[in-house]
Amino acid sequence: MTIVAERGLSALVTPGVRAGLAEEIEREERRDDDMGPEAEPFAARTGSVRSADAVLRELLAGWVAEYGVMVGRVVARSVRREDLHLVDDLVQDVWVEVWQYLLCGNDVQRPAGLLAVMARSRVCGHYRSARVRRELATDFQDYERAVHRLASWIGAAA
Repeated sequence: MTIVAERGLSALVTPGVRAGLAEEIEREERRDDDMGPEAEPFAARTGSVRSADAVLRELLAGWVAEYGVMVGRVVARSVRREDLHLVDDLVQDVWVEVWQYLLCGNDVQRPAGLLAVMARSRVCGHYRSARVRRELATDFQDYERAVHRLASWIGAAA
């Protein structure tokens, strides 16, 4: 277990430094915006990554190594049995959300709790989306299964 994974972001940086990392990220993003869409991104211009990104990347790598299996299990337990093929995509979405959360400068005291909540939330968000409801309502490839599902809906409504 690395220090990063064990103690979180607060072990690496103090609140003042954390604010400085957030300011540095904002400053570089503003500079990229001012240069316009044709300009090369920061990494291409400088040949390196921002120091703030490097710190957060190290933190995230530690979390992936330590909590990656746990996130996968939480997602797998939360999806419907017929949707187990979606687990990898949803886990990847969770890690993207975590990366964005860290880039915002948020401090995490308990990474396992945050990751479990984000994983369950991502699965709930997936099922809440209109696209999934629409696909569920129109995915009647098997006639008998479609009739059975419609009959159960009619029975539940009556």
